[in-house]
Amino acid sequence: MRILHVSGSSTLSGANRYAFDIAGGQADLGHEAFVAMPKLPGVAFDFAPACVEPRPFGNPRAFAFFREIWRLKPDIVHCHGAAAARWMRYYPGRPPVLASMHIRYKPAAMSHLDGLHALADWQLPGAASFRGLVKKVNNWTPSIKPPEPDRIKAAREKAGAGQDDFLVGFVGRLDPVKGVGTLLSAISRINAPSLKLAIVGDGMDRQALEQAASGDTRISFMGYTKSPEDWYGALDLLVMPSRNEPFALVALEAMSLDTPILASDIEGFQEIFRDDSDCRFPIGDADALARAITEQMHRKIHGQISRRSYDMTRFERRAGIAAVTAFYDDVIAAKKAG
Repeated sequence: MRILHVSGSSTLSGANRYAFDIAGGQADLGHEAFVAMPKLPGVAFDFAPACVEPRPFGNPRAFAFFREIWRLKPDIVHCHGAAAARWMRYYPGRPPVLASMHIRYKPAAMSHLDGLHALADWQLPGAASFRGLVKKVNNWTPSIKPPEPDRIKAAREKAGAGQDDFLVGFVGRLDPVKGVGTLLSAISRINAPSLKLAIVGDGMDRQALEQAASGDTRISFMGYTKSPEDWYGALDLLVMPSRNEPFALVALEAMSLDTPILASDIEGFQEIFRDDSDCRFPIGDADALARAITEQMHRKIHGQISRRSYDMTRFERRAGIAAVTAFYDDVIAAKKAG
C-alpha cells in the first residue's frame, strides 16, 4: 500500500512525531510510506526514520501539498491536524482520506473525510455526528532506545543535579496549554536546595516562563533536544501539567523507560494512567503538585535515580500500527463502495 501522511505544520509536536513513527512502522511492514509537511520551520524532520521519505513542500501550502498527492498517487492519505484535513476538502477526485484526532473531532475540518482514527475513548462521543468510519486505536510507545549511562550523567550535570539531588523535569513544547507555569509555581513552594528542575523544550511561552523562574537557581531551561530519552533516564520525576492533552507520546516514551510521572488529571492522562491514579494531580493546582513532588522526593533512595515500572501492554507499537493500517483497508473499501 502507498500511504501519504500529511501535516499542516512541521513544528515539533506530538502529532508530527507520531506521523513519522507510524510511517516508519508501516515501512517496516512492507508498505510505501511518505510524510509531507511544510519546509519551514522543519524541526519535525529531525524525527524522520531512515526508511521513510520526507516530502517537504513550500507555499502556497495547500497547492504545494496537492502537487505531492498528484506526484505520489497514494492509495490513502492520513491527515495529522485540522489544516491538512481541511485542504483535502478541495482536492478534486481525492483518494480515500482519514485523520487522526490528535485533539478532538473538528466538524468544520473533518466532516467530509472517509474515516477518523480516535486515540482515546473520551474522543468518541464528540465524533458521534461523523458519517464515515471511526476506529479507536490507542497511541503506542514510539520507537525509542534506552539512553547510555554516560548520557544520563551528562544530562543531570547540565541541569546542575548531583547524584543525591532530586531532578524534576518537563519535556515538551513550551506552550500555554502545557501548563508549565503550574510546575514553576509548585517548585517555588518547596524549600529544598537539593530539588532541581529542568525545563526541556522550546516554544512561544519560553520567555514568559524564564521571567517567572528568574531568581531561582534551581531551575534550568535546557532548550530543544533531539534526544528526549536522555532526559527520561536522567529525571527522578517527569511532570506533565497540561491543561489539554489527548494522548501524550512523551508520557508513553517516559513510561517505557520506567520514569516516574506526575500528570494533570485531564481526560488524556486519565486514560493513560487509568490503573495508576496516584500519578495524577488536580489540573492547575500548584499546591497539590508541590505536595506530590515532595512526597516523591522523600522516596528517593540515596545515590539512585528514582524508577517506576508500568504495564505497557495496551501501548504495544507493532500492534497499534498494524491496527491503524488495517483500518485503511476498511476506509478504502467504504470509499469504493460509495
